[in-house]
Amino acid sequence: MQMDKKLIVHAYKFDGKLYRTWEFPNVIEENDKYICVNLLNTRVITADDATTNRFFHSKLKRPTIWYFFKDEWYNMIVSKKSNKYYYYINIASPYIVEDEIIKYIDFDLDYRIPDAHSSKINLLDVNEFNEHKVKYQYPEKLIKKIELVKQEVLNKFNQHAFDQYLNYDLIYRQNNKGKNERTK
Repeated sequence: MQMDKKLIVHAYKFDGKLYRTWEFPNVIEENDKYICVNLLNTRVITADDATTNRFFHSKLKRPTIWYFFKDEWYNMIVSKKSNKYYYYINIASPYIVEDEIIKYIDFDLDYRIPDAHSSKINLLDVNEFNEHKVKYQYPEKLIKKIELVKQEVLNKFNQHAFDQYLNYDLIYRQNNKGKNERTK
């Protein structure tokens, strides 16, 4: 895949319903393990409720890159806010690319690392996960996989394995590129 190619990202719930779209982030890095996209200035469309056809729109205004892993059951966002970098790890299916769209299933559980140099990691959206595993009837095998992935993420965090994705230069270049594009 060529770099700077623009794709769409679709996040689905387990029942197959599309609940969030990121419009045209560009691919900034790709190898045999992951695709990384730039989210700065990307428009996000989110379903207000899976039972309605209402959506709300937002736009990402801070330097942010997103890693989609080919063989991992999570994806990871690295973002800069003020002068701090933080991680956001989504427990999700490995991605696929179809028709220029990155697609994955979101399983609601997320980890937030408030600062790249923090020794603290926060598990988020546990209630939403518990509600959705009943609502969408997650198979027991899937629930066990998600529990394993939760522990794997904690282990990698404790071993500083995610630090390799904190690419200051890549984030800086994308931030400056975004500034240059806005001034044209």
